[in-house]
Amino acid sequence: MFRPFLTTSLIALAAPSFADTFTANPRVDTVTIYPGVASISRLITLDLPVGQHDIIVPDLPRGLSAQGLRVAAPAGARIGAVNLAGDRLPVTPDQDSAEIIAAKAEVERIEDMLREGAADIQAMRLRVQAAEEHVAFLQSLSKAGAAEGASITDIQALAQMVGSETLALRQQAFAAEQEAQAAERARQDDIDALNDARQTLAALMAPEQPGAVLTFTLNAAQAGEVTIDITSLEGFANWSPVYDMRLTTGDAPTMDIDRAVVVSQQTGQDWNDVQLILSTARPGEQTGPSDVFPFPRRIVSKEDLESGIGFLADDLQPFAQMRSGAAMMEEAMEAPMAVTAKADFNGATVTYIYPGRVDIRNGVDDLRLPLDTLNFDAEVWAEAVPRHDDIAYRVAEFTNTTDEVLLPGQALLFADGTMIGFDQMPLLAAGADRQMGFGPLDGLQLSWTMPQKSEGDVGVFTSANQLTEQVVMRVENLTGQYLPVLLRETIGYTEQEDLEVEFTADPRFARRNPEGRRGVLEWDLDVSAGETQEIVLDYTLTWPDGYVLR
Repeated sequence: MFRPFLTTSLIALAAPSFADTFTANPRVDTVTIYPGVASISRLITLDLPVGQHDIIVPDLPRGLSAQGLRVAAPAGARIGAVNLAGDRLPVTPDQDSAEIIAAKAEVERIEDMLREGAADIQAMRLRVQAAEEHVAFLQSLSKAGAAEGASITDIQALAQMVGSETLALRQQAFAAEQEAQAAERARQDDIDALNDARQTLAALMAPEQPGAVLTFTLNAAQAGEVTIDITSLEGFANWSPVYDMRLTTGDAPTMDIDRAVVVSQQTGQDWNDVQLILSTARPGEQTGPSDVFPFPRRIVSKEDLESGIGFLADDLQPFAQMRSGAAMMEEAMEAPMAVTAKADFNGATVTYIYPGRVDIRNGVDDLRLPLDTLNFDAEVWAEAVPRHDDIAYRVAEFTNTTDEVLLPGQALLFADGTMIGFDQMPLLAAGADRQMGFGPLDGLQLSWTMPQKSEGDVGVFTSANQLTEQVVMRVENLTGQYLPVLLRETIGYTEQEDLEVEFTADPRFARRNPEGRRGVLEWDLDVSAGETQEIVLDYTLTWPDGYVLR
């Protein structure tokens, strides 16, 4: 005898009433994905009487860790002992969902139909076989009559009768064979339908391997529906942001960024119709700072050092501890941060709640989910490095005017509707600026030459050496349109007083050592369509005799 109970979003079957045991399949409701790990909330809903009950929850992922497992009940219900078993599983009733039951019924219906069709085809072929056997009997009868010396009249009558009957029988056999072949052709459609039905069932069914079973006691203070939340921490899940960055040039350049996320999971179970939350927290990694260790110093004699005496293994221990701490910090910084629709800022952690519910199948290709489009004003110019490049490149800068962080991820770049290539979007804080390259400008031709270079003594009796170089750089605009050009070049610099560096530039550079990059010069050039601009850079290095320039 079974005690009936209700569920809201799953099938739950009651065990025998004397055991006061209830069994229910969990449904994945909410998934929070961190880099490399996911927190999965599964719900079961039971209609329970007052008192203490044993609850069995089968079909949890095999290998589920009890360390991150939590079972929570609402007010009026108290959770007791909790047990998670991967082996020696208890017997549980069939918990198939309505979709799986319907899919199984469809497979059985088509199989029954195919069996009936096969029987009908066999009956048609039996009619063909019976007709052939009847024809063979008539032919043997005709031969027997002729052999017994019957009159010509009798033989003619017999032959006419056999011929007429044989024709009728062969027509019947032909018609039966045509019916059988038509039935076989029609049966092929049913076979295809059966294959489709079996594939549908396979897609709904979980992998045929035993999962883990959770059992716990629950004390209900009052009768009624109780929803229990089973939360577990499971690995093999990840997410990362992706961007389509669309630059539009012109009088008022803009940068439109289409944001999306790529989600993947191999937890062993499909996630169907779940609320998806994405977080930049990293619960599977280092949670505190590294430690420091005493570093005693000591001296040893050169003789002992050469012989190995006094250099003990424990002398390496501080270095090993330092390397261990550095390695842990490096691993903690390697984990990818990540992006989504509705952002919730909590200190250094950002959480994104994806609008709507989604399906994420186990082990399939990465699922891409669109988020939104961000719009920014942009500044566009050309950057030229004639020392290394033959052409200039388009560069765009924009400011993150949103109230949230743009997280690192791969970006697909477009300029005026044309795909340019790929780049990586770094972490971009709110209010921060970002420059990104948007492809080559083949019409801005560059050249770099060194027409003069001399090196040698300044005189027979001098104590100084000198190196003089002249570099000529040209930018030619063949594009038919104006674009401001930022040109960069490097010169030698020194940190030694005895090495002197002097240089002149025509036209004069706009910036020296920009952003602290020593030895770098920058020019802001206006190169109109069809024009060429030239920069001449002369520099001299002088150093004392007896030294070599490196």
